[in-house]
Amino acid sequence: MDVELLWGQHIEIERLANELLSMVSHDTRQPIAQLRWQLARTLMAHLAIEDKFLYPAIIGGGDPAAARTAQRFQAEMGGLAGKFSRYMSAWSDDEVRADWPAFCRETADLLAELMSRVTRENEELYALIGDGGPRPTRLAS
Repeated sequence: MDVELLWGQHIEIERLANELLSMVSHDTRQPIAQLRWQLARTLMAHLAIEDKFLYPAIIGGGDPAAARTAQRFQAEMGGLAGKFSRYMSAWSDDEVRADWPAFCRETADLLAELMSRVTRENEELYALIGDGGPRPTRLAS
């Protein structure tokens, strides 16, 4: 499995998440719909690659410890993917305008959870399949 693509997607997810976090942290009230959908598309593409290629390769790779790690991450990701999907559905442009403070809080919480997941994948899962590439940094505060 070529981990370069996955590392690159993590870097892009981090970039988009930091940009979105900056917008909600500084109360810019700039139009953010395009950025949210860009993050959603990038994240969903990444998850599809992990589900179709990464997890099966590690689980079937003959290393029981690695297989357990991949199975744990695969099970955990379903919860976060569902939470992200509900977030995208719940916060229409009208809802964002109607309750900006709640949107900002929920966005910051979700992004923190997402970036924690990315960091754990980098350190625990991707380490199993190679020495990786450029490691994304932590979510900016």
